[in-house]
Amino acid sequence: MTVTLNDIAQQVGVRISTVSRVLNNKPNPIRISEATKRKILQAAREMGYHPNAAARSLSTKRTGHIGFILSDDIAGGLTNNFFASYLAGVEQACRRRGYGLNVCLYNLSNVNTFVFPSRVGQRSVDGLVLAGYVAESIVARFSEFGIPCVGLGQDTELTGLVPTVAVDDVEGLILGVRHVYGLGHRQVLLHKSPRRRGREVVRQVKDRVKNDAILKDCQILVKEPSSGNCDFYSAPELFQFWRDLPADQRPTVIFASDQTLVCLLREMDKQGLQCPRDVSLISISDTLLCEYARPALTALNFDLADHGRIAVDLLVDHLEGKNNLDSSLSINDLPCTLVERESTKKISDL
Repeated sequence: MTVTLNDIAQQVGVRISTVSRVLNNKPNPIRISEATKRKILQAAREMGYHPNAAARSLSTKRTGHIGFILSDDIAGGLTNNFFASYLAGVEQACRRRGYGLNVCLYNLSNVNTFVFPSRVGQRSVDGLVLAGYVAESIVARFSEFGIPCVGLGQDTELTGLVPTVAVDDVEGLILGVRHVYGLGHRQVLLHKSPRRRGREVVRQVKDRVKNDAILKDCQILVKEPSSGNCDFYSAPELFQFWRDLPADQRPTVIFASDQTLVCLLREMDKQGLQCPRDVSLISISDTLLCEYARPALTALNFDLADHGRIAVDLLVDHLEGKNNLDSSLSINDLPCTLVERESTKKISDL
């Protein structure tokens, strides 16, 4: 049978209100002794007490659930290695903090085509973790419903609106450029999104290279995918752009997403080209695709699951009254390392 607060109160010999305040950690104008608290908590454990989620939701106006929404224009959706790693961290943190997790895909890029998730509007979740490209207008829509949000990554329009959690992608690319420069490469091609953050990153990387005493003779060329997405489907366009360049101007290194590079390897194979003999490749994020590609891809590595955990902790701390959830809480300088594999070689070795 279900154990109630009354059962625990009778077992310990105190009032139901005292049991409720101890188990829900509520402030009490009348001091409850530590000995009584221990007895109540021990009785609850021994009797197998579990709080009634529906009753708690009515009394606290909380659902005990966090929502994870991924933009539906992500190639592969929730099976995408990059975003699946985010989700793994979000799930782990929700479990650790005692929250359930709702997961869904929605169009987060255009308010005119955005259909507000009905259960979110009915407040079936206490807060949201958003991933993928998110338009400013969509965040405003969530704000209308008073739903707190945290964004994962900086490929969003969330800057200044809600906290974001991301790697220092500029520093990561500079780390990669320094690596290939040391291998003798002087011409680099960056495959970056034409959205605000993508162009901002390119500008900062170019400025850093230009003003670096060592890297200043390195040439940075940029190709933006016409679709706006750096995924599987942008590889043929990127390959054709690279092939059409004059031989003496053709970059010897390409930085792109894991999905793009895996398909780029196929395009190269069709033309009898090889990596790294004809061009070196570096993925801007390290996933299982990089490890199992042939050749295995050198990649920028950062802990995406940890980013998900940090986002949930920011959100839950806010729900528990420990912070004001605003953009000042953003953490966009998380560290990045380089994992060197078979897709990059010294120019002299080619």
